[in-house]
Amino acid sequence: MLSLMGCQQNGGGDESRHDRNSIPTLVGEHLYACEDGTQLDGDFLVDGLTLDLAILPNQKPIRLTAPDTGLTYVGDKLNVSLTGVDTLKLVRADQKPLICRRTRTISKQGRLHPP
Repeated sequence: MLSLMGCQQNGGGDESRHDRNSIPTLVGEHLYACEDGTQLDGDFLVDGLTLDLAILPNQKPIRLTAPDTGLTYVGDKLNVSLTGVDTLKLVRADQKPLICRRTRTISKQGRLHPP
């Protein structure tokens, strides 16, 4: 279950939290800032239907999948919809929806990634 309480901002200054050699299916890493101050790291995988989402700086990623392109990503008690070019909406069963805006994109050279 993803708990979206306020988190500390990642002060490490890293361009990416990942070794791209260890995650060859990584297409793009998007960083998001949510209305409540939470910072998220969204890793879109090459199939376009898989999203690994983590609260920064240290939460283990939760894997979400979508049944088809453009549909909601679904995980354990969490749904994520891309609601615009730079916006995603988190919907959890036990909390009100949370809007997060993309602050940064780190893409793998030569690959396309979701908006």
